[in-house]
Amino acid sequence: MVGTTLYIGGLDKFVYALNAETGVQVWKTPRSGKLHPDKQQKKAYGTPLIVDLNGKAQLLSPAADWLYSYDPNTGDELWKVTYGVLGYSIVPRPVVGNGMAYICTSFDQSECLAIRIDGKGDHPEPHIAWRFSKQAPSMPSPLLIGKDLYLIGDRGVATCLDAVTGDVVYTQRIPGNYSASPLLADGKIYICSREGITTVITPGREWKKLAENKLDGQLMASPIALDGVLFLRTDKAIYAIGKK
Repeated sequence: MVGTTLYIGGLDKFVYALNAETGVQVWKTPRSGKLHPDKQQKKAYGTPLIVDLNGKAQLLSPAADWLYSYDPNTGDELWKVTYGVLGYSIVPRPVVGNGMAYICTSFDQSECLAIRIDGKGDHPEPHIAWRFSKQAPSMPSPLLIGKDLYLIGDRGVATCLDAVTGDVVYTQRIPGNYSASPLLADGKIYICSREGITTVITPGREWKKLAENKLDGQLMASPIALDGVLFLRTDKAIYAIGKK
């Protein structure tokens, strides 16, 4: 939601914008890209992201097989880029930086794609700059910190990539399975597993684990931090963790 407008998608392959205060439809735009004939492989759940590109707002919306950009005010499609691979049931949210949008294609075999969107270079149209397919997440969203891109694979492989080139900086196996997205807060990265374990590491180009903490229940929701407090929700309770 931005201002008073709420952006959502539907099973009928449209993107909607609703007035968040009244529920009145502002615009409705059909997906234009060719999709797989299997209805299960037409689905996507990824949260859209509004970004400023060269002084103009764009709504980036990851969908099955395509990344779309829309004018958030009118719903006009500005451009789209195909993943070049099968990608559906998209869950991770895109992140943007270094002139690129970073997305994960989810199922069947997830890949992390860096899509150049700033119009610079020899190829000004939006296009895939690089792709990474080894243990790319299908559910946790990427975490971008400067020129470092952190990925947490669903089955417990943490990867740091050079966000400009896509080169692997390091990989590290960590116990558990993962649905929650990693969080940067207070200069640390928090990684929460379904088994209820939060692993805390330092940002940077070397793996350095600071702590490992266990809570009762499963951690599937992404953590948030607000006013010096870390909020974690398991399937049994909500925890607020802060300094005394």
